[in-house]
Amino acid sequence: MIAITGSTGHLGQALLRHYSSQNEKIRVILRPTSNHALVQGLCAEIAEAVLDDQEALTQAFKGCDTVIHSAALIDIRRGKKEGLWQTNVEGTRHVIQACRDAKVKRLVYISSIEALNMRANIRPIQEDVGFAKGNAVMDYGESKADATRLALEAASQENLDVVVVCPTGIVGPWDARGGLFTTLIQKYLAGQIPAGIKGGFDFVDVRDVAQAVAQAREKGKSGEVYLAAGHFHSMQEIFSMLSSIAHLKAPGPTVPLWLARASALVTEAWSLMTGKPALFTKGSIDILQEKAHVSHEKAQKAWGYSPRPLRETLEDTVKWMKGDL
Repeated sequence: MIAITGSTGHLGQALLRHYSSQNEKIRVILRPTSNHALVQGLCAEIAEAVLDDQEALTQAFKGCDTVIHSAALIDIRRGKKEGLWQTNVEGTRHVIQACRDAKVKRLVYISSIEALNMRANIRPIQEDVGFAKGNAVMDYGESKADATRLALEAASQENLDVVVVCPTGIVGPWDARGGLFTTLIQKYLAGQIPAGIKGGFDFVDVRDVAQAVAQAREKGKSGEVYLAAGHFHSMQEIFSMLSSIAHLKAPGPTVPLWLARASALVTEAWSLMTGKPALFTKGSIDILQEKAHVSHEKAQKAWGYSPRPLRETLEDTVKWMKGDL
């Protein structure tokens, strides 16, 4: 039995589809307020627990040999440190202890490329670049770095194997809750992206990440970190691919970086006042300037990891949005 946290999220949905296709027994761990309809027919059991309730987590994990912890708070705005810390760091601390108490054999922790020290002058980024410590581009990355250190510390102790998978920017179908990149594509298809933006990132198909997690569960070494990377593309290249796929005009001229940052500050302030999500923030624009070329050589050598081209991912994402996938 495999227990999965965060199963209504983008990666969680891909994990459910992967494991259900393999006829694996899955127990999803949901908050009472989660949309249970998103997991119906994709799992054997549902258990309700929140990340700040260690006793409930322990009960939910009992009888499972593996826990995949993909639940996390993703917030790219400033001023959200406390919430990020409570969910991503303290929540992971509770998951680790619950795994021990429930006698789980292996924990697969889903970290993030943003947890690594992306500002280190090392390219391509590899697993040994080190995790951020006070120097992450955004508070989200800082919280994931601290949580990852907890996971790796647990791996050095007895009775629990821990493997860490760090995806890059996840893209693809089945993002029912509408993450940032999914929203960006939706707005482009609706003609709501008037201009381009400088920079780029390493983007990876959510299905390839789910496969990497499954392989890490089976073949990963305890205490090891594996980067589930895809391919680096500039934002201009991404919009060019989307233009070709959707037969739509690409966004207008690229906005100067100073103007993009100034606009992002206004958008972020508006988001904090209204509670509505911000598509771009100063932090996310800064990340796009880091030229995050990432190596997936370690996972490739460990189990033959090979991410698909981003164009294929974008094609399937557009099909899914149109109801054709």
